Amino acid sequence: MTSIGVASRLRPDEHPRPRRPPGAAGPGAPPSRRRPARRRDGRRLRRHVARGPRGLAVARLAHDELDPAEHRPLPARPRRDGRVDGRHREGPRRAEPPAHAGDRAAARPPGAGRVDEEHARGAPRRPRRPRRARRGDAHERRHRARPVRDLVLRVRGLLAARLSTPRGSLEKVQLAPESPNIELRRGPDGGPIVVLGFPYDPHIVAVVRQIPSRRFDWDRREWWAPVDDWAAVHVAEVIRRFPKLTTSAQVDIWLKGVGERWVGRVRTTRFDGRGWWVLDTRAGQVPEVLLEGSVQRDGDLLVPLTRAGAEVLGEARGARLDGAAHRCVLALVHGGEAPPARLTLHHSVEGESFLLETLWDPEVGDAFERLPGTADGGRSLPLDPWVVTHLDEFLVLHAVEVDAPAAVALEELREEAAEAAAAIRRSRSTGAEPIPGIAERLGGELQPFQWAGVRYVLDARRVFLSDEQGLGKTVQALAALEADDAYPAIVVCPASLKLNWLRETRRWLPHRSVEVVEGGLAVPRTGDITILNYEVVAKHRDTLARLRPGAIVVDESHYCKNPRAKRTQAVRRLAEAVGRGGLRMALTGTPVLNHAEELISQLRIIGRLEEFGSGARFSRQFQGVLTEERLHWHLRRRCFVRRLKSEVLPQLPAKRQVVVPVALDNDREYRVAERDVVEWLRSQPLELSELDAKIAATLRAERLAQLGALQRLAARGKLSSALAWIHDFLESGEPLVVFCRHREVQEAVLERFPDALHLFGRDTIEAREASVQAFQQPDGPQLIIGATRVASQGITLTRASNVVFLELEWTPALHDQAEDRCHRIGQHDAVTAWYLLAADTIDETMAELLERKRGIVAAVTDGRRIDGESVVEGVIRVLRDEEPYRHLRPVA
Repeated sequence: MTSIGVASRLRPDEHPRPRRPPGAAGPGAPPSRRRPARRRDGRRLRRHVARGPRGLAVARLAHDELDPAEHRPLPARPRRDGRVDGRHREGPRRAEPPAHAGDRAAARPPGAGRVDEEHARGAPRRPRRPRRARRGDAHERRHRARPVRDLVLRVRGLLAARLSTPRGSLEKVQLAPESPNIELRRGPDGGPIVVLGFPYDPHIVAVVRQIPSRRFDWDRREWWAPVDDWAAVHVAEVIRRFPKLTTSAQVDIWLKGVGERWVGRVRTTRFDGRGWWVLDTRAGQVPEVLLEGSVQRDGDLLVPLTRAGAEVLGEARGARLDGAAHRCVLALVHGGEAPPARLTLHHSVEGESFLLETLWDPEVGDAFERLPGTADGGRSLPLDPWVVTHLDEFLVLHAVEVDAPAAVALEELREEAAEAAAAIRRSRSTGAEPIPGIAERLGGELQPFQWAGVRYVLDARRVFLSDEQGLGKTVQALAALEADDAYPAIVVCPASLKLNWLRETRRWLPHRSVEVVEGGLAVPRTGDITILNYEVVAKHRDTLARLRPGAIVVDESHYCKNPRAKRTQAVRRLAEAVGRGGLRMALTGTPVLNHAEELISQLRIIGRLEEFGSGARFSRQFQGVLTEERLHWHLRRRCFVRRLKSEVLPQLPAKRQVVVPVALDNDREYRVAERDVVEWLRSQPLELSELDAKIAATLRAERLAQLGALQRLAARGKLSSALAWIHDFLESGEPLVVFCRHREVQEAVLERFPDALHLFGRDTIEAREASVQAFQQPDGPQLIIGATRVASQGITLTRASNVVFLELEWTPALHDQAEDRCHRIGQHDAVTAWYLLAADTIDETMAELLERKRGIVAAVTDGRRIDGESVVEGVIRVLRDEEPYRHLRPVA
C-alpha cells in the first residue's frame, strides 16, 4: 500500500472528537452516514490520523493499489490484524467508476475492494483512534494534497511503462534517415523558406541571427527565413564560416543563382552640386547600366541619377533601397526629375501638416528642422499661416518641389496670412479718429492711440486689452462700453481697485449710474455699471447673471490664470451670462506671469479658447522653435491689442534700473542658515514632476518656505543700511516711493519715518485712496511706503520719479508693475528704480535670475524668446548644484 502524508497543526482550542462506533447508531439509522472518500479517477481513499513529530496531526491517505499496466486493482494485501487493505466503514457501497476517466471500458472486477463478510454481517469492529480536528476545511486539504498525489502517480506510471517494455524491442527500432542541416521547404503561408537545423552552437547561432526576417521554431528546434537574395547572402556566409554544415541540392542551386545577381544597399547623397546613388555591394557584380558615369569617392561607388539606372534598381530583387533612394527611383521612372527634397501634405491623428521628404540633399532637411514652428528634431510643419513667410523663403532658397495637395494647402495659408496681417496691423495701431457722438459724452479727451484701442475692441468684441501699464486701459474700456451702449455692464477687479474704478467711472461717464458691490450684502445693488471684486463673484453670480449683462470687464485678468481656482470658475460662469454679441474685455498689462499656459483660462473667460482648439491642444500646438513669437502672432491676429510707451509716448523718458549693493550686519547668522538650507535642498529630489502630486505640492511649499526664511534674514541684515540710504536720499528733497515685501520690514521703515504715508495690506481701501491723493499733491508728504503686492497696481504716483525696492518678489512682472506706478501718462521726468540688494546672499541670485526671466511677459505680449525655467526652480538649482551668483561688492 502506498501512502502520502499531509500535515496540519492543531489550534490550542481544538480537541479531538471521538468517532462514533458503528453499533452505537440510533434505531433505524444506517450503519454509517459517511461514504468512502473518492478521488477523481474513482479510487477510494482511506484516512488515518496519527500523531506526528512536534505536535503535528498527520493524515495518511491510502488508496487501492492499481496495476499501472492494466489499470486494474491489485489483490488486497493482508495486514497484521488479519484485515485486508481497502476495507472501509460498513454500509452499502456505490458502484465503482473506471480507474481512469479516459478508459470507460475498464471496470473493477467483482469482489475487488469489497467489504469483508464479517463486517458486512454487522459485527463490531475494533475501535479506532479518536480523530483529531485538522486545520482548514476539506476543500483546502484536498487541494493541498492533490499535487503530491498526482506527482507520485505519474512517477509510478512511468516506471510501470518502462518495466512493461519487452526485452529486445529496442533492437527493432529503425533510425530516421539523415537530413541536411540546411534545406528548402514550404513555409506556413505556402511560400518557400530556408531551414537551418543543427546541434546548438553559440557561434553558429550568432551568425544565423544576422539573417533578415529569421525565426526560430521552438517545436522543431530549427531556424527558418523567407527565401530571398539577402537571405541567400547570409546563408552563404554561414556555410563559409562553418563548412561542417551540410546543404541540400536545392539550396546549392538557389545559392548559385543568387551569386550571379547583384545584391547590395542603395542610398543617396549630394556630390558636386547634384544627387547620386551610393551603392554598397554585398554579392555579385554591379550591372553595366549603373556603372556608366559612376565615380569612386572614399571607397563608395557613386552612380548618377538617371532614368535607366532607376529602372534597373527598381527591378533588381537584391537591391535594398532606403526611403530617399526609393523616392528618387519613383520620381525618375515616372518621367520626372529627382529634386533635392519634396514638400508633401501629411495626415495624422493630430491633424494635417507639411512633411518634408528628402531625396538626395540632407542639408535641406537640416535647414527645414531649423524653421520656426517645426517640432524639435522633426521634419513636419503645422498648417499655420504664421509659417508661410518663413516657408516660402525656404522653398525658393533650396529649390524644393511641392506636390499638388501641399500646393493647394499652401495657397490657402497665404490667403489666410494676408487677412491676418491686416488684423495685426489694427492691433498695433497707434492712432485713430474719435468716434462721432461718443467723444462729446465722455468726461475727458482720449489720446489717438486710445481711440485706436476702442475701435479694435468694438470690432473684435472679445479681446485682451493689454497695453503697457500706465497707458489708460481703464479709460479705453469705459469708452468702449459707452460707444457700444453695452449696459448693464459688470466690472470684476481686485478689491484694492474698486474705488479707482468708481472714481474713473464718475469722471469719464458722469451720466451713468454706478454701484460697488460689497461682500456683506445678500442682494447687491446694481446700476448701469456694477463693480465687484473677485472674492464675492461666486456669492452674487446668479443675481448678476439674471441682469443679462451686455458686457463684462475683467480687470487684472491674470488673477484668473489658475483654471482650478474657485474665483476663476466663478468669473468664467459669470462671463457666460453675457449675450452672444456682447463685449468681453480682459484688462491686464501682464497676461502671462510664468508660462504661456496661463492664457488658457483667460481665453476661456473671453470665449476665445475654441479658436485654439482646447486647453490640451493649446499646449501641444505651440511647441518647437520660436513658440512665443508664434503665439504672440496668433493672439494679435484674433483678440489681442497692446501698445508700448515707447511707441505711443515718445516724449515720455525711459526708465532705468540701478542695483545698489549693501552689506549685512548679521552675516554670521545668515551664512549658517544658508548652509543649512543648501544641505536640505540637496537632500531633496530636484525634479518634483516625477513624484506624487500631493507629495510634490508639499515639497514645493517647504522649499518656498525655506527660501522665504533666507530672504527675511537677508532683509533683516540689510535693514540698517537701507534705512540710511533712504534718509540720505530724502535729504535731496525729491519724493520717493518705497516697496517692501515682508510686514516686519514695512513696519521697521514706518517706525523710522513716522510721517510717511503707507499702503499696507492692513489698510482699508478708503485709507489707501486717501494716501494716494495726499502723495500726489505738490506739497504732500515726501515719502510713501507700500507693500509690493498691494501698491503695485491700479494707482498713480507720478509725482515721484524714483522708486526703491528693499526686497525682491518671485515674479519680475510685479516689479515692472510697481515701477509703472510712476512711469506712466503724466510723468515728465526719467524714472529710476533702485534695487537695494544684500551682496553675497540670495538677493543676488534672485536678481540675476529675475533679469533672465523678465522677458517672460514680453515673450507672449511682445513676441520675444525667453527661458522657460521659473525663478524659484532656478534659485533651487543654483543653490544645489552651483555656486551662487556673487559679484556685487557692498558699499557704505
